[in-house]
Amino acid sequence: MELVTITSGIASENGYLLFDGNSCLVIDPGTEDMRFFDEIEARDAKVEAIVLTHAHFDHIGGVDMIRRHTGAKVYLHSNESKWLGNPDLNGSARFGIPPMRIKPLDEPLKPGRLEIGPFSLYVLETPGHSPGSVILYLKEQAIAFGGDLLFERSVGRTDLAGGDQELLMRSLDRLVSELPHDTTIYPGHGPSTTIRREIKHNPFL
Repeated sequence: MELVTITSGIASENGYLLFDGNSCLVIDPGTEDMRFFDEIEARDAKVEAIVLTHAHFDHIGGVDMIRRHTGAKVYLHSNESKWLGNPDLNGSARFGIPPMRIKPLDEPLKPGRLEIGPFSLYVLETPGHSPGSVILYLKEQAIAFGGDLLFERSVGRTDLAGGDQELLMRSLDRLVSELPHDTTIYPGHGPSTTIRREIKHNPFL
């Protein structure tokens, strides 16, 4: 597999493209950034799905553009099914940007194994930053897409709609207990890290 990170937007959010042969998985496309299409077209790849770790504005801004041009289905936890089209919930109404109204999800994310084309993921529910936050774990590659749960030496904020500090701390406990500590975490913001590194250096752990 090949992983491409695209960092853009007012929050310097990370969007990810995961390639397996001619298949592509788009994770958290936060803005309408043409680099997503540049990377996809360079590999003549088919977008199998758009998978969202959560539905805050800085992780969903490019969803409709990519869905419109590829026909790919959008996966999101059902706890945030109303967030895509609600600027008060997705946060766009709060930060002085045009209200963001994304079309509804196509498939609800459920905990456990998820098979999409050649991709095999494990969905781990990790609420706290938002009610429907999830971790997307790929066991064979020893990587996980963490959304805004865990950052290098920090964690996600809980002062937005649906945020809950106690739930976030429980989700961190789940992450540490259920995934191998050599797992590389690709977060919604900032550089990648590992669970082991964060256990050693992150004050929240």
